[in-house]
Amino acid sequence: MFEFGFDQAAGLRAEPARASGPSVMPVASPAQPARAYELLCTLAAHLTALGREVVIIDATASETPVRRGNDGAHLGLLHAMHDPSICGLARSGDGVDWLVMPGALGMQALQQTAQASGGAVALSRLLAPFGPRALVLLFAPPQGLATLLSGLPARALVPVLPQPQASIDAYGALKLLHAAGISPVLAPLAQGLEPETAPLRQVVDTVADCARRYLDLSVDAWPLNTWGLRVQESALTRCDPRADAHRNLWLPQFSAPQAGRAATAHTSWS
Repeated sequence: MFEFGFDQAAGLRAEPARASGPSVMPVASPAQPARAYELLCTLAAHLTALGREVVIIDATASETPVRRGNDGAHLGLLHAMHDPSICGLARSGDGVDWLVMPGALGMQALQQTAQASGGAVALSRLLAPFGPRALVLLFAPPQGLATLLSGLPARALVPVLPQPQASIDAYGALKLLHAAGISPVLAPLAQGLEPETAPLRQVVDTVADCARRYLDLSVDAWPLNTWGLRVQESALTRCDPRADAHRNLWLPQFSAPQAGRAATAHTSWS
């Protein structure tokens, strides 16, 4: 009676927990990051339809040395983290559905924080500039994610794309993340958002088989139509900063879908 999808009050019960802080979901970038942008936009659209305010931090792109603007419209991650007056970032405010920020330099700073003080402290620093309903998709090389999230009960999406070398990219990311204690999840995206083709399924099966054989790892693969709900459930959330490091992060509940609308992305390269 109270399973998700049947209980109309489930979303209302989950709302107080979900509003306690911004969340972050790591997404491993492949060797050619631009090929995964369609996956990021698809996931962002699903999350926006669920009522989340999505921010994509692209840690494969560098911030400019000099910050431009004061409203977040041309803001890089490093600038946002260094300015304590910046808070509540999420939607850019000009009619678009999510904000895209460069973050390579900020990611380097977060890795240094993680090595010095732990991943929970680093993620709290990452999420400090964002509003309570923000869900940050941290798109970064798997080695950087492994350093940042080592020792945390985190999940990370590993794109599986319809392209040559997809299995090598995905397996390499799985190996790095698993070695750091992170739970990787395969996210297959067929060309043009069509139903999965046989070749893509073969790539997913090959990667999963290699993970079982060589890493003793049973890896999940999330169907595209479940991405939004699963990411909401698995994202790490910043809670009360006065709590200890591990209670500073928690796994939010599912929330009921809201009516969707056409989504547009705003890219702020700074």
